[in-house]
Amino acid sequence: MKVVITRPKERSDIFANLLKKEGFEPIIFPTLEIVYNKDLKVDLDNYNWIAFTSPSGVIGLHNILTEHEKEEIKNKKIAVIGEKTAETFRKYFGRDPDIIPKEYTAESLLEEIKKVIKNGDRFLIPTTPSTRDVLKNNLNADLLFVYKSVEPENLKKDIKKLKELIAKDKFILTFTSGLTAKNFFKYVDDEFSNIIKDNYIVAIGPITAKVIEKFGFKPLIPKVYTIEGILEVIKKLKEMYSHD
Repeated sequence: MKVVITRPKERSDIFANLLKKEGFEPIIFPTLEIVYNKDLKVDLDNYNWIAFTSPSGVIGLHNILTEHEKEEIKNKKIAVIGEKTAETFRKYFGRDPDIIPKEYTAESLLEEIKKVIKNGDRFLIPTTPSTRDVLKNNLNADLLFVYKSVEPENLKKDIKKLKELIAKDKFILTFTSGLTAKNFFKYVDDEFSNIIKDNYIVAIGPITAKVIEKFGFKPLIPKVYTIEGILEVIKKLKEMYSHD
């Protein structure tokens, strides 16, 4: 069974390998490209906290810091949106974050932060211009645009090619952010739309699912909002297909 991975290319390999181990055929089809901004400076002394809402935010901040500033991170309180972002933070900065919410959404992260922050605490949020405003609007925070998400060239044409590639088989579409979904579905024609409705879509979480629903599709959502959670959903779908 074919599984389409729409996340950025540099973040697709792990998911693709997990799928291969379970006997699926991954199709890496990025609907986003990540471009890091390396021409930035930041005064870490202005902030008590740093909040990360994606692994790309971690990498992007790491890219612009001096070696001395990377050491300074050890003295900051760190909040991350989920376990994958936490893993990336550990890899690049060599320590554990202070906060990881049980549910991997900005709303849940905000709830956990509010339990422990002090009056006057300031937040730095390394992110992208397309970020949601949940943290920015509810915290004393500055956004630092360390990366941007760009639509790949020729995506519209490539989606037509993808339709031809998968139309005759059973397939599953996967989406790990609202933007990956938006970029994909805005180019889906009526014919492809009907084909998709005979198959399955899996969204990493409720925020991504809402974007997909606006295009008239009903995705499945895993219990845990990670690629491993998506994999569990896909494995159950495979069992259903095998019993048909």
